[in-house]
Amino acid sequence: MGGPVARIPAASRIKAIADLLEAEDGVSIAAMAERYSVSMETIRRDLARLEKNGLLTRVHGGAIPTARAAPISMRVNSLSSQKASIGELAAKLVGRDGWIFMTHGSTTLSVAKALDAGSPMSVMTNMPAIAEALHGGVQHRVTLTGGEYDYADGALTGQQVLDAISECVFDTVIIAAYGIHPVHGLVESGKYLQYMKRLLFQRSHRRIVVADHSKFGAPGSYISAPLSEIGTIVTDEPPPPVFDEAFNEAGVRVIYPTTVKDYNNAQ
Repeated sequence: MGGPVARIPAASRIKAIADLLEAEDGVSIAAMAERYSVSMETIRRDLARLEKNGLLTRVHGGAIPTARAAPISMRVNSLSSQKASIGELAAKLVGRDGWIFMTHGSTTLSVAKALDAGSPMSVMTNMPAIAEALHGGVQHRVTLTGGEYDYADGALTGQQVLDAISECVFDTVIIAAYGIHPVHGLVESGKYLQYMKRLLFQRSHRRIVVADHSKFGAPGSYISAPLSEIGTIVTDEPPPPVFDEAFNEAGVRVIYPTTVKDYNNAQ
């Protein structure tokens, strides 16, 4: 990890810590304080700032990286309170008598937890943990797509998932975002997720995208849907200003805890 370095500006130190997290499995508060010749409390503030941006998960004595490709067991602990607030808001938008699909993801799991206490509903999902959160077969009617289980994502994948979606028309789909781009729209890490989400857009009347603030501007290699097809985004804080014009032109409705902004009506 190297010895102590000369004091550097706070912004440079935070970037250096983020870069170090990408290269290693984690960082120690004590080691970072010694390395950058600052107090442990200063490092704790740096880590809190990085965690707020979704770049790490704080643990006792340090932090571990939380990339978007991290295992679901790590992602559920990143920005957990923000995802819970997103879940509560999104749950209020879901019709109780409709046919709903929920994609896998830590934020959609938060939606499922918020929906559990509501009226019975019919849900299809490719995430077994969502079925468990909804107490499938007890409180709600839940159908799993089938498919090969991916432990890291906690999700069912493969052709069986696509076939199950193809056979249905959903009233509402709740989609976890990998990234949202102001020009390209919803972006993904791979072609399978691109195809799966495109299929969901084709097989649904209404779409709700759930995304914490770190997903705005986050890069992705494949476009699954333009902004004009998204409909509603539920998040935890206002998107960056660069998205205002794009959302206004596309008619995207954005909901977050302190306000509801409908870009269709924004003048």
